[in-house]
Amino acid sequence: MRRSTTGTTRRKAALVLAPAMVAVALSATACGGSEQTVSSEPPEKQTRFEKRAAQIEQEWPKVDKTEGRHRDMLPLEAAQPPVKGKDDSLTVTVGHGGCETKYGAHVRETDKLVIVSGWSKKDKKADFCTKQIVTDKTKVELKSELGERTVVDAATGKKLLKG
Repeated sequence: MRRSTTGTTRRKAALVLAPAMVAVALSATACGGSEQTVSSEPPEKQTRFEKRAAQIEQEWPKVDKTEGRHRDMLPLEAAQPPVKGKDDSLTVTVGHGGCETKYGAHVRETDKLVIVSGWSKKDKKADFCTKQIVTDKTKVELKSELGERTVVDAATGKKLLKG
């Protein structure tokens, strides 16, 4: 009489593989551990302004000027205090090129600081542009009242005004 070894081999393989299969099942269902989110999307890239604002938050009040001049983070010419009774906005003066027809301001608020900078975009239809600087005022809406916070220019690292 011949004995079959197939049944024995299958049982040994099942015993060897069982712990590995349990580990895979536990990790797939996140049992016994914290939940993880997996995404195939690349993380959002921080803008130059966001990186600079984070740096200013950490280093304030000893902040150096940024290198170069960039359309996505322009130094501000001035900032005006809020209008009485409307302490939730500022007016800043953005200096930009004459052919840069779109402009505005970035803002990041903390408990102690309001960090701002200008930005501009060049008009693609312009054939000829001079190197002149044009200044325009733009309103910056704040999430909360300025109060005693200091307004800082992100590009220069200088205090523009104290609330």
